[in-house]
Amino acid sequence: MTGRRGRRVLAGVAGAALLLGIGMAPSAQMTEAAFTDSDHARTTITALRLAPPQITGFSSCIRPPVLGGSFMKIVFQWPNAAAPYSTMTSANVQWRVGTTVIAPVVTGPDAQGRYTADITTGLLSGLLGSLLGADVILEMRTTYSGWTSPGVTTATYNAPLIAGAPTCTPANGV
Repeated sequence: MTGRRGRRVLAGVAGAALLLGIGMAPSAQMTEAAFTDSDHARTTITALRLAPPQITGFSSCIRPPVLGGSFMKIVFQWPNAAAPYSTMTSANVQWRVGTTVIAPVVTGPDAQGRYTADITTGLLSGLLGSLLGADVILEMRTTYSGWTSPGVTTATYNAPLIAGAPTCTPANGV
């Protein structure tokens, strides 16, 4: 056999052996296994809607000091003592004035679970606010495990132009 012809004969014999092996292989066996069981599971999922902190009052509401400093002290607490609020601290409050996040100095809790946040102003803001008056809306939200309360509690500070006592008004969110 020549080289070329020999390879063709060999390829033919190999192909015939392959076909013969497939034809002689036993057929697939039937089984009784089947996925026909309909398993179901039931559970109740309870979602928690975070409530913002609640303002219980103001321990201070004055005109901004000319040289800057404290002008409003907000007293707040969590809406109830149940979980998750029972584990929260002042670090679980997000404070904003407009889109600016602020970080007031917060003390507490006291024996009743209340915290006090000291809202301050700088030198220029204190001077202008003391003379020209000021309107500030401060927002408080609860943060917990990466979540933020959809509701917001606001503290509105209003100091009239030049003279007159300022007012601090709470609006507790849910």
